[in-house]
Amino acid sequence: MQVTGRLAVAVVAVVLLTASILIVSLHETRRNADQIVRSSYELFRQGHRPTLDDVRQRFGRELKQTSPCKDFGCSFEVTVSNRLLTRLHLARYTVLKSSFWVRNGLLDENVVEFWTVREGGWMILAYTDAKYCNGCNPFSIGGNSVSVDSDSQASEQRAAFGFNTYCFSSLRACASAAELLPAVRRD
Repeated sequence: MQVTGRLAVAVVAVVLLTASILIVSLHETRRNADQIVRSSYELFRQGHRPTLDDVRQRFGRELKQTSPCKDFGCSFEVTVSNRLLTRLHLARYTVLKSSFWVRNGLLDENVVEFWTVREGGWMILAYTDAKYCNGCNPFSIGGNSVSVDSDSQASEQRAAFGFNTYCFSSLRACASAAELLPAVRRD
């Protein structure tokens, strides 16, 4: 009887530890995704064009250079995914990526992509294309994307960065671009 009782306590402890690890992992993933979106939005909203140093300061070692710098610029990105939850079949694979195009040390553009894989391998994507310029990329919604520039109204800029990070924890996954980025919803 003592062996059975100890075994039961051990099983309960393992289950609780596993559940705790999963909850912490989910919380950390969503927190990281929210931080990426918030930082991208704040960089876009600041009064001047951000520098590469501003981006590096926000994202630290998580920021990866994805192309070598040439005369026409270079690319950097930061990414978060729910890979652990996906491997355990607790959520559909979901990724949030914020890419920055830098030219002469200043940001030209920030594209935030949010996608998930549905049943049968279908991918659902929503993204925001934010350009650091006046009048070059006016606010518009098209299919699965939102475009915004420095002249766009504050409410439009806020909507463009309004990603639904709860999609990271959804077992059924978000089923449409509008669930990933509510601004793309068509009334």
